Amino acid sequence: MIFDRPTSTELIEVVSEFLEKEIKENLPNHLAFKTQIAINVLNIVKREHQNEDVLTKESKEILLNLFQDSDKANIKELAKQIGTGKLKLENKELQEALIKITKKKISLDNPKYSTYKLSLIHI
Repeated sequence: MIFDRPTSTELIEVVSEFLEKEIKENLPNHLAFKTQIAINVLNIVKREHQNEDVLTKESKEILLNLFQDSDKANIKELAKQIGTGKLKLENKELQEALIKITKKKISLDNPKYSTYKLSLIHI
């Protein structure tokens, strides 16, 4: 980080907490709902920022295991190969890769999601 304090993650956290604790409860229902959406977005961005390096590395490893080629180990190539039929959805390695990548995405989007929590037991 170029500057030390507050970090961008800390700034996002403060704004999220402010909206949650000071603003949302004083709004009409329709605005409180939209404010909760904004809070959720801020929290996703915060988790992405906090976990970006690890998740990028882990996702790259998943795709590298699938493709065995570092040039092809990316989401665009994965989508292309599925779309063109080079990778078939019946492929067990593809299924495992998609499940792992999806779990990583959910860990950012909504780690409190009950099905996600259950899926962690079955890793």
